[in-house]
Amino acid sequence: MFLQRHYEDVTVQMTSNMSREIELVRARPDLASELQISLVDPPEAMRVRAWDLSGRAMREELMQRFPDLLSVDTVSSDKAVVLGFGDGVGLQFARSDVSAANPHQLLVLMMATALIMTAVSALFMRGQIRPIRRLARAAQAFGRGQAADFRPSGATEVRAAGMAFLEMRARIERHIEQRTLLLSGVSHDLRTPLTRMKLELSMMDAPEASALADDVTAMERIIDTFLEFARESSNDERKNADLLPLVQAAVDMAAPGQGITVDGAPVQADVYPDGLQRAVTNLVKNALRYGNRVQVSVQAGTSVVVIIVEDDGPGIPESDREEAMRPFARLDNARSNTAGNVGLGLSIVRDVARAHGGALRLGKSDMGGLKAELVLPQSRDGKW
Repeated sequence: MFLQRHYEDVTVQMTSNMSREIELVRARPDLASELQISLVDPPEAMRVRAWDLSGRAMREELMQRFPDLLSVDTVSSDKAVVLGFGDGVGLQFARSDVSAANPHQLLVLMMATALIMTAVSALFMRGQIRPIRRLARAAQAFGRGQAADFRPSGATEVRAAGMAFLEMRARIERHIEQRTLLLSGVSHDLRTPLTRMKLELSMMDAPEASALADDVTAMERIIDTFLEFARESSNDERKNADLLPLVQAAVDMAAPGQGITVDGAPVQADVYPDGLQRAVTNLVKNALRYGNRVQVSVQAGTSVVVIIVEDDGPGIPESDREEAMRPFARLDNARSNTAGNVGLGLSIVRDVARAHGGALRLGKSDMGGLKAELVLPQSRDGKW
């Protein structure tokens, strides 16, 4: 609107000045050459482009000053204006005499400036987004148990968020280390008296000795479970492996001599071998503890690979499945408690699944019992 009003006003002012010269030439045609106005044949009709704003303003101003003006032609020549009057006189003069030169120069400069500022803004935003992406990758790697190298950079706010993340990661690592040392120390201190108690009970002939020996065995199982839950996976390196032999080895470890075979096609996967075997072992032991028949299979999809363990036990109600995966949760209504069961089996499996960037899903099996699905996502490089 500013450009339109500006150039229209300039055109009206220049046309007003030119009108005096036109009046003088019509009165004295011999002065036409000195005023750089040519006598030509008048145009046959009005010819002004609809988008020619200055041309329209010029035409309106000339028609107001010359009532006998019949035609204005600005189309035949972009650099000249031809007028036709009622007395048959035709005049031609330069378009620059009634219009400002380069009327769109300011608009072009504004567009060029806008493009330059857009490019500068894109480069600036790219520089600010890059450290945010690095922070996101570092947080994702830490959530999977990986120690990714990260240095805060970028704007002040982004660096502050990066420093807060590093401090949080250090606190969590110290907490995990202290927890592991505490449980390891407690278990080490408890193993010696428990071993001594087992030796003493084995030498006793009292009727109560058998029950006490079962209690000691349950205590040892609880200690082993605590250690397994607190064990860090930092020494477990992620590598590409064939899942079928890996899962089959875990099944044989959990159920030796029972002939449980793993169904599925061969598939390569980037996994933590020790953690995955520990998870599958817990699932199979859990299934055998509450059921008589167990089925294990491996299914590969386009974006995930799923390890499925099913049994024919009592299962877990849908309303209690999320609670069953919490640490130290024991659902007596769903599955009866046994000696040494502290409710950490499914929690360990879920932690292993999360370390792989996946999840643990519980459902109802076609066998009537529990169906546990260990879902592992596909990696970015095309491997599992």
